[in-house]
Amino acid sequence: MWHPGIQRFFKSTTVVLILLFLSSCGNTRQTTASTGRPPSFHQQRRLKYEHEALHPNPEPLPADMEHLELESSAYTNALHAYIEDWEGTPHRMGGNTKKGVDCSGFVIRVYQDVYQMSFTGRRAEDLFSETTPLDKKELREGDLVFFKIHGRRIDHVGIYLSGGDFVHVSSSRGVMVSNLEEDYYQKRFFKGGRRNSS
Repeated sequence: MWHPGIQRFFKSTTVVLILLFLSSCGNTRQTTASTGRPPSFHQQRRLKYEHEALHPNPEPLPADMEHLELESSAYTNALHAYIEDWEGTPHRMGGNTKKGVDCSGFVIRVYQDVYQMSFTGRRAEDLFSETTPLDKKELREGDLVFFKIHGRRIDHVGIYLSGGDFVHVSSSRGVMVSNLEEDYYQKRFFKGGRRNSS
């Protein structure tokens, strides 16, 4: 039988841990509610890892619901895994491999490997001509985001994720995730674009 002091210690420790857990859940909900935006790429990735750590062997979905899960998450999971695999790949003009890749080359690779879709053009402005233009508020995961970095011509492209995040190839940092609300990209954003499925 445990000493009463030890019992009190375990009880108080358990209460503290429960309160910490509840407060952290509350903070996550509050952040999402206060911004009114979907979670960012990094938030989604963190939550995914936390969920997997807490539920290493999740219960399988009922057979009549499996298709819903697959439809909603298959492309997201594939895209996020692809980004993690390529993150940090250096910039190289005209490149399309892990030795070096440019912005349009990376977009083309993602669309081929993740979405099984192709583009006929190679430059950012060519890709824009093969999409339906979108305003920022219309963007969904997988849409393209176009920028005019050095002048009046579309010369940069990335892939929208969520919460304002997009993946692209920076000339200095390679494949990385940035946010449309960052001052630099906010000033240079031109349009979004949705690839026509036909």
